[in-house]
Amino acid sequence: MRIFQQLPIKALSIISGKLLGDANISIEKNRHPRFRFVHSVNDQAWCFYCYEQLNKYLPLSKPKYRKVLDNRVKKGFTEQYYTQSFKSKVVDQLKSLWYPNSRKTIPFEFLTYSFTPICLAWWYQDDGHLKIENDQVKKVILSTDGFTKAENEALIQLMRQRYDLNFSLDKQNRLILYDKPQIFYFIRLVKPYVHESMKRKITIPSNLKESAKKRTTIYLPNILHITQPTKDIHTILEQLPALHNKLSNEHTYKKLFAEKFPMLKINKATAKSYQIELTKEHFQQINACRQITGLTMSQVVYLCAIDSYKKRP
Repeated sequence: MRIFQQLPIKALSIISGKLLGDANISIEKNRHPRFRFVHSVNDQAWCFYCYEQLNKYLPLSKPKYRKVLDNRVKKGFTEQYYTQSFKSKVVDQLKSLWYPNSRKTIPFEFLTYSFTPICLAWWYQDDGHLKIENDQVKKVILSTDGFTKAENEALIQLMRQRYDLNFSLDKQNRLILYDKPQIFYFIRLVKPYVHESMKRKITIPSNLKESAKKRTTIYLPNILHITQPTKDIHTILEQLPALHNKLSNEHTYKKLFAEKFPMLKINKATAKSYQIELTKEHFQQINACRQITGLTMSQVVYLCAIDSYKKRP
């Protein structure tokens, strides 16, 4: 595809992210196709930022304000900012890729090439939502109801293969991510590319309070050989500073997420519980790791144990 050679990967990524989201390409008889997008007046800053970034690669008109009559809303109208491209060979190629039968259809060969974290971030800023209830992260929603079920299932597969993220499809044909550590990982993937006006979509409440209790319950798989709970778990927790450093580093965090996080599922029904005493420093270090990862206290302890503790033969 010639478009691959014409534009850098960053450009292809943001264009793909925008087309997965709110952008479309107009198809009118006897007229050249136009790349265009519309945003609510409340997202004016995001609209202008998209224009500034995309205008480096596509010839776009500056966003214009417009009022659209709409009896479905209380005011009777909506306020928007709208932009579209001028005549462009790149847009002609995008039209042939994304609208092969005059309907938006995801070109997965092209998307696989351009599905970088930047692409994911732009898509999320357009059509994503972080659901929070009672200061607790509940789910990430990507509004994909405009795509077919088959396309959405292919998107789920692509995200699983590329980023180890296990989205599912809800009854409204939207992509949903429920797993808390995966939500934290998703947010961390897109965060470097999120515009200031969209920070609400990546803001995770910091609700881990320092425990006044020294005694707590830790659940661990019974494959760990623990004979003196407090002593043995304190030894395991000597790994906390090193673990926090790994989780704070982008490269090692991604490696841990891919290799170790899938092992951290703890079934309380079959796990062994340990009543132990932890120091104030233990709680602080564990909570620091939890705030980065979304893991439970027991999962943080288990993550420390995986590399540092001998398992039963």
